[in-house]
Amino acid sequence: MRERRGEFVGLWTAYALSNLADGLVVITLPLIALTLTSEPGLVAGVTWAQTMPYVLCTLAVGVLVDRVERGRLVRVAHLLRVAALGLLALALAGDVAPLAMIYTMAFLLGTAELVGDLASSAMLPAVVPKDRLGAANSRMESTRSALNEFVGPPLGGLLVAAGTVTAVLGTAGVYLAAAGALLLLVRGRYAPRPAIPRPATPRPQPSPPDRASWRAELTEGLTFLRRHPLLRNLAVMVCVMAGAWSAWSAVLVLYAVAPGPMGLSGAEYGLLLTTLALGGVLGSLAAGWVQRTLGARDTLVVDVITSVLMLGAPALTDRVWIIGITTFVGGFGSGLWNVTVVTLRHRLIPDELLGRVSSAARLIGWGGMPVGAVLAGVLAQTSGPRVVFALAAAACALLFLPFVRVIREDTIRAAVEAVVEGGADGAVRGGMDGAGARELPHVPPQDQDRPEQAPPVDPPTTIDMPGLLAEHLWNTSDDAIRDALNAAWNIRRGHGCSLRVTAPITLHRAALRQCAVLLGDGSTAAVRKAHRTYADRIAAAEQPS
Repeated sequence: MRERRGEFVGLWTAYALSNLADGLVVITLPLIALTLTSEPGLVAGVTWAQTMPYVLCTLAVGVLVDRVERGRLVRVAHLLRVAALGLLALALAGDVAPLAMIYTMAFLLGTAELVGDLASSAMLPAVVPKDRLGAANSRMESTRSALNEFVGPPLGGLLVAAGTVTAVLGTAGVYLAAAGALLLLVRGRYAPRPAIPRPATPRPQPSPPDRASWRAELTEGLTFLRRHPLLRNLAVMVCVMAGAWSAWSAVLVLYAVAPGPMGLSGAEYGLLLTTLALGGVLGSLAAGWVQRTLGARDTLVVDVITSVLMLGAPALTDRVWIIGITTFVGGFGSGLWNVTVVTLRHRLIPDELLGRVSSAARLIGWGGMPVGAVLAGVLAQTSGPRVVFALAAAACALLFLPFVRVIREDTIRAAVEAVVEGGADGAVRGGMDGAGARELPHVPPQDQDRPEQAPPVDPPTTIDMPGLLAEHLWNTSDDAIRDALNAAWNIRRGHGCSLRVTAPITLHRAALRQCAVLLGDGSTAAVRKAHRTYADRIAAAEQPS
């Protein structure tokens, strides 16, 4: 696949603008609520309303992302936010904006943010080739951290100081610019694709069956995640880590701000949290280099180490400079983790399941956050903040165990190669047996009960063609090869894919020769393995039975 550079720039620009606006919303809505009530619980309810879609709507949004053309979905999400903020600005200007309206807008904006982020992430593998996904995710994640966490909140505070209507309209304008960037710069269609793309003008096919129900599609995504050992374990690890981080965050303000042991002012506490965002930006930018140097598995280990340091430091000391440094390195490790895990999802999940499986993994991960916050509050009340920090660090330290037996570099490599190669049996056994397999259609055997007919010199032979080679051959000018591909079955093993092609051996050989161009300078190990696998299968088919 060639990189669609212009469209990546458009997607990246729109993502940057929408995350800037999301950062503005994080501070703008609570400050507007503060002008309506001084009750801390009611003000905190704005954040609660904005984050509730992550629990209530994540799975449904995942199904939507896998049903609807994704570029249109992101544009609609941006425009809905523009409309919602426009209504809020009118209500504020007329001094008729009750607190209930703020809650409603927070929920709508949180839902639209979820839709936009999931659909934008699902579009990325269609915009950049797989070997560039790491670099692209690094840019996207560093941009999100910088604008959503580092630039947006203080800028939102300045806008609110200029007037609540000004702040709301300014935020709406940024969302409108994001929608415009998508409309002008991202011209392609990004509907969910099957694992092996078919040609643009296929042969006429019978009418497709009715679309599966939402429940059936949702179950398919959950089943894929449950049966995939690598992605399943990563989701559980995120859940534990998110719970530990949430516990740390929930009580840090009590520990840091005077009269807490660190004795910081509110402004100094904000500066401390800025080190976390700065570390996240730099970690996201460095993720590609760290992965090339250490490998994906050890990059994830680095984040566990930095998280233990960050979470455990306040349990041992109240020195501001030590906690500032460990908070920075914790953010750095978080940036490494986010880029690495999202890139693995893009490489391991079929495009037509990307929204559902990603949403399920996010829901599991985010599910640990409220649990961690509640437990932290109870423990801080009974035993003090230092106990919370120590237990959070201990919980993260337990995450070293999966790296010993489950998440190893060889299992990660085998899983990626199984997808790229397209269902080779050895690669499937190497790491993807746990992902299950879809039921294959019955292929009727060749009729050999006609003794009165002499067997043809070059009879049709059924051979599984690795998906990487099949994708290349869709562009061939050889009509015979294209006809054979059109008549082939799409085979799913684990989450890899191949084509079960029935054709004369001479045609298989011709297809193999056309794939030889893939073996030039710069070819990957996966390409060479796919070519070798297909050659071996052809040779085995030529042997007399």
